[in-house]
Amino acid sequence: MKTVRFFLILMLLWGVAPSFASAADKVIISYSSRSYAFLPAQVAVAKGFYKDENLEPLLIQMRSQVTVPALMSGEVHYTLSFGNIIGSAMQGMPFKILAVLTDKPLHSIVARPEIKSINDLRGKRIGSQRIGGSDHLAAEAILQAKGLDLKEVQFMTLGGDEPVRVEMLRKGLVDAICTVPPGPVRLAREGYNILGGPKDLKIGSPISAVAVTDTRLKNNRDETKRVLRATLRGLRFMHERKEETIQIMVRWLSQTPDVARDSYDSILPSFSLDGSTVDKTYEFAIDSRNATVRTDKPIPLAQVRDLTLLREVQKELR
Repeated sequence: MKTVRFFLILMLLWGVAPSFASAADKVIISYSSRSYAFLPAQVAVAKGFYKDENLEPLLIQMRSQVTVPALMSGEVHYTLSFGNIIGSAMQGMPFKILAVLTDKPLHSIVARPEIKSINDLRGKRIGSQRIGGSDHLAAEAILQAKGLDLKEVQFMTLGGDEPVRVEMLRKGLVDAICTVPPGPVRLAREGYNILGGPKDLKIGSPISAVAVTDTRLKNNRDETKRVLRATLRGLRFMHERKEETIQIMVRWLSQTPDVARDSYDSILPSFSLDGSTVDKTYEFAIDSRNATVRTDKPIPLAQVRDLTLLREVQKELR
């Protein structure tokens, strides 16, 4: 026994792991932008929840258009995106959404200082990244909830990330944009007006989720469950530990504590409590994408989601 203990101590001193210690499983997880929609995974990294599951996560920012081929090729194992995944699944591609992180958009419509209300947007230009994108769909949902006919506004495709759209607003090239925190907080401090946001929506299309290919779900089921459990622990931590979450927000997005605190209060109602949402949320997301994916066939929910692991993890975390 003394000899065994001696060699174990030497191995630790030399930085060599004992042969019976299992190495952490490396997993690559993509997300589309540095925004609060993907905060649960960042919390899970910061608090060591993936490490608790014997996972070594690599979170990489990747444009949504690239995510689908990267998942199919195995270059990315999991994604936190929702829109492009549900759209691809609606067209028959082998993807499944396992849980939603935000069950309605985080976006707010922010307009130039002279535009005081939603009604003032009639005949005005609203800039969006692309038609059918998360900011465009969120803007439509907010406008409809506030009683404005979509035909009364003009959507302009700007492309580019959120900073580009903000700069277009500042230069007067568009009259309003639909943006996520901390954008609305910062723009409001510059004199721009927040005309509507998540509080106006009873239902909307999610913008973040945990999703995977059918193949990985089948062949790496245990790993997938561990990824899901760690991410949902991050989601639950967000709801329960405000001050610690704000500190993570400050570090991740290089914000002041005041901006992070204001943003926390505005984003939290958009996040699912435990990864689940009502069927109507999925149905709304499907209906809003029917035109862009060009399908007239009814899409069963089982084609785009698999809640089996979610129910198992929810039971365990209780």
